[in-house]
Order: sequence, then structure tokens, then C-alpha cells
Amino acid sequence: MVHLVIRTATRDDASEISLLYKKVWDEQRGSFPDELLRARQPDEHEMKEWLSKETYFVAVVRETIVGVVGCSIEHGACKAVHMAVEKAFRGKGIGSALLNEVEEFARNHQARKLWFDTSTRLIDAIQFYKHKGFRVVGELQRHLWGEDILLFEKLF
Repeated sequence: MVHLVIRTATRDDASEISLLYKKVWDEQRGSFPDELLRARQPDEHEMKEWLSKETYFVAVVRETIVGVVGCSIEHGACKAVHMAVEKAFRGKGIGSALLNEVEEFARNHQARKLWFDTSTRLIDAIQFYKHKGFRVVGELQRHLWGEDILLFEKLF
């Protein structure tokens, strides 16, 4: 296991998080519409906007951000967004650690449930969420950029 630190992201992390999203979504080039990729690869300025609207947690290994997830509380539910882990660090417990942090955040804010959405094409993400106790509660067909999206939730 790598030495891992999970912490709340700050505006100072915006550039590094932006680079991580670019790296992770570049792996999907050719598999998803270019518009979707651009929307998931914020530049530093856009990332600072995201950080001002939602709480983000980062996974840090050897002073480098290798994973990230955002979340917000609305109407008693915690919505998690934009989870990404650098390919070289997948399968090492980083996604689980980030998800645990989001669950703790949700519980600390009296959320009754946590939910995610993901593309039906991201099979590893789907298996990960199911393994972590989430259940599929819906599907949005031909949603943004024509992508089919699965909705997952976990009740507390």
C-alpha cells in the first residue's frame, strides 16, 4: 500500500487537479465525444470555479495529487461528482479512500443518502460503485452528449 493522504482540496490545488482530470480523460479519447472530454477537463480557472461551488477531496501520494472527487449537499442528499484516479494508482485503495471521505462528509452533514452517476461505458466505475454497496436506481438514456448514464445511490 502506498502512503496516502486524503485531504480537502484548496484553490491552490486547482492547477494540479486540472492536470489530473486532463490525464485521466485523455485515456478515453476516441471512446467518448470530444465535447464530453472537454467538459471533464477544466482548466485552472474553471477548476477554481468548481472548487468554489463544491467540496473536493484529493488523494495525495508523495506530494502529488493522484485522485480527486467532488461533492455537495442538497436537500438531505450528498451528490458526488467528477471522481478520478490516475491510472497508475488504480487498484491501490485510493478510490475507496476518497469514497470513504465523501461518505464521512455526507454523514457529518446529516445527509440521508449519497449518489453518483457515471457513463454506462465506464465498466470499472460501475463495478467499483456496486462493490462499495451502491445500487443502480435509474438510467438516463442519451443524456449529455448522447451518453447513457447510470444513477447510483447508497442510503445511510
